[in-house]
Amino acid sequence: MNKLNTNVNTFKKSIESTVKAISKKSDINILFGSDIKNSDQNVNLPEFNEKKLNKSKVSIRGKSDSASLVNRYHNKIVHQKMSPKNIEAKIIFDEIEFLRCELLGGLKYPGIKKNLLDFEQEHIKEKKNENVKLNKSETFKLYLKNNILGLNLANELDEVSDPIIKSLKKILKNQKLHIFNKISDQKEFSLEVLKLINTVIDDHIQNKEDNNAESNANDEKEESQKEEINEQTEEYQSYEITDTTESQNAENVENDDSLNEVGSDEESSDYSSSPSNDFKDIIDTTFKYSVYTKKFDSITTAEKLCDTEEASKLRKQLDKQTEKLDSTITILANKLQRKLLSKQNRWWEFDLEEGILDSGKLARIITSPESSLSYKKEKDTEFKDTVVSLLIDNSGSMRGRPITIAAISTDILAKTLERCGIKVEVLGFTTKTWKGGKARDTWIKDNKPKLPGRLNELLHIIYKNADAPVRRTKKNFGIMLKEGLLKENIDGEALDWAYKRLNVRSEKRKILMVISDGAPVDDSTLSSNKSNYLDNHLKYVIKSIEKRATVELIAIGIGHDVTRYYEKAVTILDVDDLGGVMSKQLINLF
Repeated sequence: MNKLNTNVNTFKKSIESTVKAISKKSDINILFGSDIKNSDQNVNLPEFNEKKLNKSKVSIRGKSDSASLVNRYHNKIVHQKMSPKNIEAKIIFDEIEFLRCELLGGLKYPGIKKNLLDFEQEHIKEKKNENVKLNKSETFKLYLKNNILGLNLANELDEVSDPIIKSLKKILKNQKLHIFNKISDQKEFSLEVLKLINTVIDDHIQNKEDNNAESNANDEKEESQKEEINEQTEEYQSYEITDTTESQNAENVENDDSLNEVGSDEESSDYSSSPSNDFKDIIDTTFKYSVYTKKFDSITTAEKLCDTEEASKLRKQLDKQTEKLDSTITILANKLQRKLLSKQNRWWEFDLEEGILDSGKLARIITSPESSLSYKKEKDTEFKDTVVSLLIDNSGSMRGRPITIAAISTDILAKTLERCGIKVEVLGFTTKTWKGGKARDTWIKDNKPKLPGRLNELLHIIYKNADAPVRRTKKNFGIMLKEGLLKENIDGEALDWAYKRLNVRSEKRKILMVISDGAPVDDSTLSSNKSNYLDNHLKYVIKSIEKRATVELIAIGIGHDVTRYYEKAVTILDVDDLGGVMSKQLINLF
């Protein structure tokens, strides 16, 4: 018993130190069980259940991690200003704000990400065992999280959710969510969430009214039938109950099908710190991808996208964005360079006739004057025989801060890798037009054949050739900021293009790094094919590249967690994160 108490106390102390470290509040109080007190300075956690130690630990870890992240990322003033007056909406709004903090922290701390999922799965399991439903706010939070991150909780949630989930599914099926890339901006995130909450609640209320009206109509019909039929009353009532149950079952099946259509279940990946079980076991290896026409596709160098004067202005615009980061970039570049060079498998050959004088053996000359001088020579390594291709998402969703972060990241990486003797290629991908352009016009003229495949004009851009020095091409990185350049993104074909360019090079080690903000989107293609068409193709291409293993594939998510697609990935939320991400995490990808 003493040993148990010792272990529990050790665990409590570990939780306390973790909460203080994550929340960055050394004066915060962590209270367990009966010690609970309501205060802004307190984190209240449940007491240990000695009979269910493992479940207790899961619960305490999940709740303490959530509280830590809320204390770190939550701005109470902003929240109060944005909070709705409607009580029901406010409770849901509060819960989604906690979700925002958890998502933000999950990007930085994979361990926390896993702890929260373990806690949520255990919570759902308990509700199911107790035959108790989740409340509206819990249902809203968990289903929204499932939808944003592509988890595999959909079926479990259906069993224990509040009826509001039907409206939530309906709304999310008919409109795309754009809130994940706003999690670092509480105000912008709140605005989007409020719109969603109001829409879902309105739909839920309307459904209840419709159901009540239908129920009243059924009651009137039943009364009428009862007046006409006085016999077999019990039989009739039993029949009515059975019929209602069958209708509900049919409705549930319909809802499950609609869920699969938007890819929340079939395409989902496991939510863990190591995304090794992503789409690999789900994607159909017989998936067939087609292109309606390649006639209007283009591959061009960045210089052809604008004149020299505009290119210079755009480069100055990018430099202006990085003025405050100049010293940080220099320090980061040196740090990253040292780390990269330290990973070389350096070794020396000794006792040579020529080379660098071996100072370690100078003492031998004094003790044995007849001995000859000894030289050493550093053996050439294969580390520098490496080429890296940076593939930049130039889609419309990258407009503004995301593309600026991508351009700055590209600038830093290209300069740093070149200083390490590593050749760097920089490529970009978008489309020439919105909504299909000439490709779609051709399809319309051909009487719109069904399932036409990719239906837009690709624009692939070469910002820097691998053999060109950065000093000659750095002005091209500013062209990413060109107004009107960013349109749709068809990631799968772009990835395949970059891979083929890289694969034919002579370097022994080849690394393809994708800088993107999420899933592929092209309205023209998606409106004329299955909704997951481009998504499935991207997964198929990634799997093919990883299977061949001739090129190493890694990714940087700009404002998005892209581990749903790529096994090796890190996330950058803002320019302020560049230093930490690149020096602490990015190096681990090499």
